[in-house]
Amino acid sequence: MTFIGMISDHKSFENIKEILKKNSRKDISLIHVSKRSISNMKNIRFEMIIIDCLLNEFKEETLIIENMCLHAKYIAINTDINTIIPDIIRNSKAHIITYGLNQKATVTISSITESSILIYLQKSLKNIKGKNIEIGEKMVKVNEEDKLKTYEVLIIYIIFLIESKPIINQVQEKSNFFEKN
Repeated sequence: MTFIGMISDHKSFENIKEILKKNSRKDISLIHVSKRSISNMKNIRFEMIIIDCLLNEFKEETLIIENMCLHAKYIAINTDINTIIPDIIRNSKAHIITYGLNQKATVTISSITESSILIYLQKSLKNIKGKNIEIGEKMVKVNEEDKLKTYEVLIIYIIFLIESKPIINQVQEKSNFFEKN
């Protein structure tokens, strides 16, 4: 089982958790890390930490977040929100994956329409099985009923990349979130 800690607002967390559930991702445990819950997570070792909110909001909890990042294999951070990546994250041994709508992000978006998103992996990275994922673009058609935010799509995409799951084929079979191109 892969434990993923997600520092974000509650709604985004619930949306992503629901998509993972729809896709029978029982091998992934997504845990919401909030200001209220963070003190209870001192001893949890996450494979991946997703940071989708301002870290400045967690000033008193900095040591706990640093400890989480120290033990994580992957750290995904929204660089549109956190324009400066803290030294503890930059200097960690974890694979850092930046995402956002900026040109420097590891995972970004080339184009968006109402029914599809072209996601661009700008830097190769290794997945959890050690396989190298090459630079490239993937077109995914988004079910308009789900009304997910762009950042939520990027997070789900990153989770599936790291987990070595074929996002486009697998998700199509079990949910309308992504459809085959």
